[in-house]
Amino acid sequence: MKSTATIIVCGLALASTASTHPTSFIPGETAEYKVSWMGIPLAWSTTSIDATNGLIRIRQVSQTYKAYTHIYQVDDATEVMVDPATSLPVSLDFKLNEGSIRKSHFTRFDHANKQAVFIDRISNTTNTVAIHENTRDILTFLYSVRNQPLQSLANEIHELYVEGKIYELGLELHRTKGLHLPEYGKVECTEIEPLAEFDGLFLRQGKIFFWVSKQNRRMVTCIEAKVPVGKINVKLQSVSGPGDDFWVRSE
Repeated sequence: MKSTATIIVCGLALASTASTHPTSFIPGETAEYKVSWMGIPLAWSTTSIDATNGLIRIRQVSQTYKAYTHIYQVDDATEVMVDPATSLPVSLDFKLNEGSIRKSHFTRFDHANKQAVFIDRISNTTNTVAIHENTRDILTFLYSVRNQPLQSLANEIHELYVEGKIYELGLELHRTKGLHLPEYGKVECTEIEPLAEFDGLFLRQGKIFFWVSKQNRRMVTCIEAKVPVGKINVKLQSVSGPGDDFWVRSE
């Protein structure tokens, strides 16, 4: 039950690619997910995009359903500001409250000088982190690299900025099958296994798999994690906002 919001965000990142596309950032787009543990609908998660002051804002929020706060408390929020001209992050605000775990930090990116300033609000410390000129956090990676074929994505090693450190991410593609989604019926999806070292994202103590749709605006439709305390399932409930593709046409 560790870092539920981060699992969802990084699962979404698997739908991404390595080149900017005009439709990567869609102000008004919102994706809603339901998080279940051992079959219990424990929490909800929403990721949304808007435009403000010339920048793109991506916000991801996860909270426990009120009926289940006594089982496990989740109250997470991540907000990243992105320069639409470069598709690079400008700042990242991260807050996580899950059970006994508390994290709160802020990052300011300086791509011209290849560094990021990481401020940990809990420990009251500030560190300067060396980055590459195109280094992205998880959420920005998700939306700025959205349309490349999955096979091309799996053939590369990707660099991600996570909580003040730089990590590498690899992917393995597995089977394809139809998954049933509440609002969309059966959707053809590809199973992906992420390979990375950072804690809280891929749960080193367990296995995690992502199902990514074949439809454009590629979406993560389901996340399945097997951990020592049981099984976590995250399923896409709805996508809303502008556009006329498969995900919002029914609106």
